[in-house]
Amino acid sequence: MTHTINTDKTVAVSTDTYWQHINSAPRGVKVQLLGQGGVATYGTYFGDKFWTHWCPLPKKPKDES
Repeated sequence: MTHTINTDKTVAVSTDTYWQHINSAPRGVKVQLLGQGGVATYGTYFGDKFWTHWCPLPKKPKDES
């Protein structure tokens, strides 16, 4: 299984993908960003100190259209 449901039963959480420290984030491309308050969003990272972590976007399997 690639995910679990949190104890409040409100969020699906990955069991094999982790947020990466913002120091390793690529700049100028769309990524998932995690802010200081713990809220995630899609956006482009340009070095703003508000963001603490990042994660690449998922991709669809090749056999799916």
